[in-house]
Amino acid sequence: MGLINKIVYCINIVAAIFLVVSFILPYISPKQFPTLSLLSLAVSPLIIINIFFVVYWLVQLKKRLLLSLLVLLIAHFHFNSFFEFSSENNNETYNNSIRVLTYNVRLFNAYEKDPKTDASQFISKLIKEQLPDVIFVQEYFHENEIDFTDYPFSFIQYNDPKEKFGHALFSKYPLINTGAFDFEDSNNNTLYADIIIEEDTIRVYNMHLQSLGIKPSVSSLQNGDKERLRKRLIRTFEKQQSQTELVIQHKNNSPYPILMCGDFNNTSFSYVYRKLKSDMRDAFVERGSGIGTTYLFDFYPMRLDYIMTSNDFDIVEFKTHDSSFSDHFPLSATLGWN
Repeated sequence: MGLINKIVYCINIVAAIFLVVSFILPYISPKQFPTLSLLSLAVSPLIIINIFFVVYWLVQLKKRLLLSLLVLLIAHFHFNSFFEFSSENNNETYNNSIRVLTYNVRLFNAYEKDPKTDASQFISKLIKEQLPDVIFVQEYFHENEIDFTDYPFSFIQYNDPKEKFGHALFSKYPLINTGAFDFEDSNNNTLYADIIIEEDTIRVYNMHLQSLGIKPSVSSLQNGDKERLRKRLIRTFEKQQSQTELVIQHKNNSPYPILMCGDFNNTSFSYVYRKLKSDMRDAFVERGSGIGTTYLFDFYPMRLDYIMTSNDFDIVEFKTHDSSFSDHFPLSATLGWN
């Protein structure tokens, strides 16, 4: 047992060192350090591995648990985003409030073989239960049977008019100044619009940054060409950085409070997340509970979808929904302001 524990502790040290190294990843530009920036995708499993070592040494009542425990505590305060405790709703009365729903619907399963869940029924039920004022849809497909008649204002932008898939905004409030970034050499996009709510106007962004382009299974990564995968992910991260820079430049010129929702296609440990959140509030961090997984990747927990606001809003409520027909989970939140 002594020899086994020595081997385990050596592995423990390596895992702890890698997690410490990950602390610099949000500050690493993908364009300058492309390969190193990819390690942000490994932070979640590194956290899980270090939790395993804490439990392993705790069962044996060994002080060696302090190594991973200390690193995990530092990681929690450093990232402030991988685990949140449930918080009570803010019961303060607001002059105005808005409820939002964001969902990457994977083209409503249009190209899925034998889907287990009917997409139109699922979303219709979700809308009736959550009663959002604004719906942010990524990977929208024009051929669907979902009833959006309660949302008289909409903005739908197709990446390719011939294929009729893109992104959409549905709102109970008037939309003005609508537009899209139409990212170069990409099927992804980000929409923006100004929403008039009584006497106030807010700027909203429906985000869908460059997709990772990988199948949501560990086996596909293990069996694929590793060098080809690395190069593809590097190109993806570099595109995400360029797309993020465009959105931030546009956002910084907005005269209105900001609401940013959607699929960032990157984790909360990444450079892209840090740049987008720099002057924003992450609704999950404010009001979330648990690890907030939004993307199905076998047992690998990933938070790729977000609701962010400028400091003009209070986040009254936030929820990551635990069922989905897509490979992403829907998110909802209630925001209030005076």
